[in-house]
Amino acid sequence: MINTEAELNLIRESCKWGNLAHQYLQDFSEVGVGETDISLRASLRASLEMMQELGSEYRPMTMGLPASAGFRGQVGKDSALPHAISSNVKLQEGDILVTGAGAAVWGYGSELERTMVMGEPNKEQEKYFNHMFALQTLAMDAIKPGVSCSAVDHEVMRYFREHDLLDTWRHHTGHAKSQLIHEAPFLDVGDDRIIEIGMVFTVEPGVYVPGLGGFRHSDTVAVTETGIEMLTFYPRDLESLTIKV
Repeated sequence: MINTEAELNLIRESCKWGNLAHQYLQDFSEVGVGETDISLRASLRASLEMMQELGSEYRPMTMGLPASAGFRGQVGKDSALPHAISSNVKLQEGDILVTGAGAAVWGYGSELERTMVMGEPNKEQEKYFNHMFALQTLAMDAIKPGVSCSAVDHEVMRYFREHDLLDTWRHHTGHAKSQLIHEAPFLDVGDDRIIEIGMVFTVEPGVYVPGLGGFRHSDTVAVTETGIEMLTFYPRDLESLTIKV
C-alpha cells in the first residue's frame, strides 16, 4: 500500500512503456481496421522496443506481453460499457474509443487510459468529454496526504449531482495500483482509509452515455507531501486525442 522509492521507480518505468504502447495504438488507429489488429501491432512493437532497451535482465513477472495497449471492446457505442468485451470490430468515423495501456516491470504495473475520437468530435461528444476531464482534474486536486479516500469520491459525486450527470455514473473514482490490477484502498465513498505519502492510485472517474459512448481517462499518480506526482504523462486534451480520418 505504501511504496518505497525503488517501487515507485518500477512504476515510473511501467508508465514509460505503457505510454509508448498507447502512442502506437493511437498511431495505428484507422477507419476500417479491427481493434484486435491495432492492439496486437501496438503491443508487440512497444514490447520489442522495451525488451531491447531493458536488456536480458528484464523480468515481467506477469503473464502476457511486457507492454500492451488496446480498446477492450470499448469502441463506438459500446464504449458506454465500462467493462466491454473485445470483439475485433472495425473502427469507424465518429467512434468514441476508450483505451487502456500499461507495462509489466518486475511485477509492478501502471494504468493509462484515454478517450479518443475517430474524426472531429460532435457537440455531444465534446460536452461529455469536457465533463469527464473536469471530473478527473477535480479528483486529482482532491488527493492529498491526510484526506480520506471517501472524501475524494464524495467530491466527484458532488460534481455529478451539480451537473445533473448521475445517470451517467457507473463506478468509483479509482483504486490503489502497484502489483495487482486493482488494489485497496479504493477512492470510493465506502472506503474511509486515510491517504498517505507513497500510495499510488489510478484516477478514473467516467461518464457513460448509452447510445453515444463512454468517456474515461485513467492516470496513475503517486501521493506526495503536497498532493500528487503524475506518473503517467500521455496527453489528456481532446485535440491531442482526436484522430484524423
